[in-house]
Amino acid sequence: MPRFQDVMEHFPFEPEDKAPMLIRKTDYMHHIYPPNNAFTSDNNYLIVSTDTLLLGIYELAPGGSFEPIDIHPGDEMYYILEGPVVQKSNYGQYVEIQTGEGLLIPQETWHQGNNFSDHKVRILFFIAPKAWGEDVPPKVFPTADDTKTFKGRKNGQIPDVSGVQGITRMPTTDDLGRWPIDGRAARQKPSNIWRITDQDKLVTLLGNDSPMLMKFTVSTDYGHMGEMIVPPGGGKGPRCSEPTSHEGDLVLYCMEGPITVNFPERLESFIMEPEESIFVPAGEAYQLVNFDGYPVRAVFAIAPGL
Repeated sequence: MPRFQDVMEHFPFEPEDKAPMLIRKTDYMHHIYPPNNAFTSDNNYLIVSTDTLLLGIYELAPGGSFEPIDIHPGDEMYYILEGPVVQKSNYGQYVEIQTGEGLLIPQETWHQGNNFSDHKVRILFFIAPKAWGEDVPPKVFPTADDTKTFKGRKNGQIPDVSGVQGITRMPTTDDLGRWPIDGRAARQKPSNIWRITDQDKLVTLLGNDSPMLMKFTVSTDYGHMGEMIVPPGGGKGPRCSEPTSHEGDLVLYCMEGPITVNFPERLESFIMEPEESIFVPAGEAYQLVNFDGYPVRAVFAIAPGL
């Protein structure tokens, strides 16, 4: 059994072998992190790790948090599958995120998740363009004292981020690529983490003749994460989204299904059940098809371009 650090950017295929692929839940690669201390670990499932993005799920036990505090050379985005979770950054910002909400953690921002509930927390996480640098994992981590807390021992040594503002307005389609903040601005030090509630999501439609609802939790120059929702009812046939493709690689994670993913140019399709995923390489045309009498929904992660 390979270790997760040995398959980074090569799971479930080599970058040169990218093709549409259905990835079942049983295909996800399980590991705990950190692997050398189960007492402070989270439960991880790696779904995809390519040269452009990483998508996975991590779980926190009731009352638990992961240690050491984490950091990545890319932006990290969350979609909360089962919350709530309290996330902290190294500059003393704490946000409580509920089921269905999102989070943006800018590049190289230290962060840590805490579960203060009586049930397991599950988070779909997406990192682009890179999840790890040359050191996997990094050799140096901060301690709890290196982050601001109420009357923390090192509070006076840590930069003040009180002037960094949060979301203040409703987004439009023109904000794609810069929501909830321009990525380059978000990465300036000292940096903040950004909670995206359901009311904060950038809502738009794909297609005019057969529209599909899209809700972006995050859309920056590094990557895009959100939901695709296909309603029921197609008249004489099933309801279909209009064929589209992306400049970057796409991974879909099925929340409510089944969802049929059709590749019209390949004359090929896959059925995606809840908790399964599909990888779609850049430039590949696809459409989502709903054969049922209720809405179907998938979380999407795209990197780098729409």
